[in-house]
Amino acid sequence: FDEIQLLASAEIGNKEVKRAFLFSCLTGLRFCAINSLKWKHVNGSQLKITQQKTDIIVNLVLNENAISLLGNSGKREDFIFELPTHNACLKNLKTWCNTAGVKKHITWHCARHSFGMNLILHGGDVNTVSKLLGHNSFAYTQRYLREAESLKERAVNNLPKIQLAND
Repeated sequence: FDEIQLLASAEIGNKEVKRAFLFSCLTGLRFCAINSLKWKHVNGSQLKITQQKTDIIVNLVLNENAISLLGNSGKREDFIFELPTHNACLKNLKTWCNTAGVKKHITWHCARHSFGMNLILHGGDVNTVSKLLGHNSFAYTQRYLREAESLKERAVNNLPKIQLAND
């Protein structure tokens, strides 16, 4: 989440790419879903779409940050985000990451993974995370649980050693 905040605070050449990528970090939507998202999919703080990849209907609750990233609503058939090509979005993302000081190879799909991981790390259960990501099975979602467990283990193992006195 710290890296998402770095990105949110940094300038980017294409503000639509920034808005759409951050929205993806808060919803877990794939690039194809973000690119085809229309105002008819939004009803207040609810977002309902059919995922192109899995044909699964996903209902998302939009938090305050996600709603603010939507901006002013348009007509039902209007696209929410006016994005350039996928390649142009990736180039913008790379430049933006460098500007923000994020020293990782970030793709659009990383936003989806960040959403899943952040849900698990902030108390989301596997069933809820699986439904929000529109997974066909829990096997996909188990990756986030394993990663969260490894982060916990790493954090515990990074605690400083206590020097015990000889009693």
